[in-house]
Amino acid sequence: MRNTIYTLLFVAATWPALSHAQSFSFGARAGANRGTHSTKVANINEGVVQTGFTGGVFARAGLLGWFAQPEIMFSQRNGAFETPNGNFINKLNYVDINLMLGWSLFDIVRVNAGPSFMQLLTAAQEKIGGYNDPGFSKDYFNTSVLGLQFGGGVDLGKFCFDIRYDMTIGDVSSTRARLLTTNPKDYTTGSRQLIFTLGYKIVKLP
Repeated sequence: MRNTIYTLLFVAATWPALSHAQSFSFGARAGANRGTHSTKVANINEGVVQTGFTGGVFARAGLLGWFAQPEIMFSQRNGAFETPNGNFINKLNYVDINLMLGWSLFDIVRVNAGPSFMQLLTAAQEKIGGYNDPGFSKDYFNTSVLGLQFGGGVDLGKFCFDIRYDMTIGDVSSTRARLLTTNPKDYTTGSRQLIFTLGYKIVKLP
């Protein structure tokens, strides 16, 4: 139900811009992110910054310098942690539905910001040292998470380069799952990362 609501909001927000646009482009973008997962849990500290992959498709509709850019992206959000019993890395994979709104100067330099509706695909844990959580599961985490992205980019012909800051709003872990699990580990965390992508406009009008 929540996914349906997100999809309807996505279509409703982008349709006016797409239907009245002076310019339109569609393309693919991919790159890397560098990020961490924050934590409020006692005896668990943030580890070193982790690298992940991101990639997907986007459409951009422009009008009088302003533009709307809906996106569907695959995104890895990895977080390393340190504990007295050993270290571990939580590896979370999402499909992100982003709705970026922004302003472009001379169709070259862009600034933009917008919400990110994140849908969890998989969750895995890499254990380092003596840390052990035999009950680790995707159920420890919320299926849907709201995020925020903001940043800027440069367009050179059909190529586009973007740098963004990405952060979750609220907790990515599920309190209900922890309460229902026998002897659960607490992964009360938020995600934040810098994203670097290179894109190519497959369609560019005019």
